[in-house]
Amino acid sequence: MEIDARPLTAAFAAECRGVDLSADLSDADFARIEALFARHPVLVFRDQALDAAALARFARRFGDIVPGTIAKYRHGEVPEISWLTNVEADGAVDGFGVRRASAWHYDGSFAETPPICAMLHALEVPAEGGGTLFADMRRAAATLPAGLRRRVRELETVNHYGLGPDGGDYRRDHAAYAPVLKPLVMAHPRTGRLLLEFCMIHTAGFVGLDEGEGRALLARLLAHATAEDNVYYHRWRPGDLVLWDEHATLHRNAGDFAPEARRVMLRAMVAPTT
Repeated sequence: MEIDARPLTAAFAAECRGVDLSADLSDADFARIEALFARHPVLVFRDQALDAAALARFARRFGDIVPGTIAKYRHGEVPEISWLTNVEADGAVDGFGVRRASAWHYDGSFAETPPICAMLHALEVPAEGGGTLFADMRRAAATLPAGLRRRVRELETVNHYGLGPDGGDYRRDHAAYAPVLKPLVMAHPRTGRLLLEFCMIHTAGFVGLDEGEGRALLARLLAHATAEDNVYYHRWRPGDLVLWDEHATLHRNAGDFAPEARRVMLRAMVAPTT
């Protein structure tokens, strides 16, 4: 395959062209995708046609798949793949599916070892809206004002399931998880590039700061990281597959679609290799 990439509106996102992800990718083709992914932590593949098994096959090229934490949304035939949907089995609106992931986050931020990457494959999308927003956390770290950089460079985040400022529906299940400490400014595990790592759903605060100070700092960091020139809005088309780097980006459901407009996708998350 002749695989190349065209940068999108934000340079950290790119459209990867010349590839059929349902095919058996050669090692050389996959190496080309990996090289593009190292430069562009959001890769968009258009006009794909994957069922859950084919999505799992592609995801496993990156590593072991991490099943979703919410059993209700696991695929019945391929349980390591999850549904991201606002449609109940009987066709009614799934209210949680409408508002799910509408806060800035990275998947698995409550875990000691979160997924290294994730992907969504769109089957049905709203005629209007229904997009996903991504923010470049490498650029967010690189462009921190000097005073803020000095303040945060040694801070550790306290991550506890659902206890972040926007924990919402997740908060009720926090007792099943223990808090996890992580550096706020960290080196990417593959590229070594510095980035910011926090989550508005599961980052409860910072070691050494009281709750008020922690919430204020999170709000300041979020405003910096999600400034307009650091964000890519993905407008979905049926057949799109979007692959993103969990460490290098934050993302969220833009929340810009009518609840009754069907939004049905398949999701895979990939564990870091050991």
